[in-house]
Amino acid sequence: MDSLGNVESAGPVAQPMPAVLRSRQELLGPEADLPITDSGVRYSMAQSLAWLDADHFAVGCWDGTLRVFAFTTSVTDGPLINRSVNSPAAQGVRMVARLPGRSLVSSNDDRSVALWHAPGDGWSGLALAGTFAHDPSLGAATSGYAVRAGATGSLVVGHSSGFLSVWAHDPERRRLTFLRSVDLRNPAPVNPWGLHDINAVDKVTDSPRVARVVTGSEDGYVCVVEIPSGEILSQRVFNPEAQRGINDLGVRDGALLVANCSVGPSDSNLWYYTLDRKNWTFELRDRANLIIDSARPQAFNFNTVWGAYSGGPCWFASTEEGALWMGTADTGIEVIGRREVTNPLGSALGWTAPGRLAMVAYDPREFTT
Repeated sequence: MDSLGNVESAGPVAQPMPAVLRSRQELLGPEADLPITDSGVRYSMAQSLAWLDADHFAVGCWDGTLRVFAFTTSVTDGPLINRSVNSPAAQGVRMVARLPGRSLVSSNDDRSVALWHAPGDGWSGLALAGTFAHDPSLGAATSGYAVRAGATGSLVVGHSSGFLSVWAHDPERRRLTFLRSVDLRNPAPVNPWGLHDINAVDKVTDSPRVARVVTGSEDGYVCVVEIPSGEILSQRVFNPEAQRGINDLGVRDGALLVANCSVGPSDSNLWYYTLDRKNWTFELRDRANLIIDSARPQAFNFNTVWGAYSGGPCWFASTEEGALWMGTADTGIEVIGRREVTNPLGSALGWTAPGRLAMVAYDPREFTT
């Protein structure tokens, strides 16, 4: 650690396997081996996506790159790379979150997060403002969300350990200050590997005094936490029969969508809940299994986001079959349809007004709604 509190990289680490491949491998079992030695693999697909403004979105990738794209309305050009930088620790970027003051934060390694800032009006000047330390026992940052609550605003970060960390963000000084951690682990994880990664954080309510966020974890827990106090308001397993945990979630006006990997024909990979504000719990309303080939042993829902189109509010989801799904959720889940868009394994998604949807696996794609 240097005099500014920046954390130096601990050196190269083994690249983790994407969750969709880990799950598929567990279901299918080992294949016949070859007389060769595996010297490693570096995945380059997108892991995370965050809109920075109405015209730019940031994408974090497994190979440690962080790219900012400019959304275009051209049907021939597609999104344009506005800026590309590397994680200081050269590790996969599992988390990207927008911050006030033309800044964003990303995962770095198991003991720090990276804060980035862009001067001026655009994002082409994006540069590292610093790395900020946390206890290595928390593990790498796996999700994040900025809220207004706190003196100058707060950053909420989910970690691979199943803990949530709360930070004070000072946009003027471009500083993050660690405040506290919160243990959100499920003592009986739904997945067979004992994983607790908090893969998603979203806002339920927000104000300058207090915010409430919801988290979704690999161990199956949906938790509502007050910020900045860190008080746990509710915890529940999203599906008591689940064999896999939560990959993503999204909240809009008290409605919650949860994305997971379904296993077997009776399971589902998209769950719809509504908020009970009396006790800050989410009540199940409906579920669906977004799958094209029903003979597959699993259907991995990588990301789900709320959006809007000419017909009103809607949702989008990306699955491991390379499909983009679209539907609505009111009294129940209604699937409008699907489009096979990209390579298998799934894509990171992000939607923002005025009707702009970004979808990135290897090649960034954009849609207008």
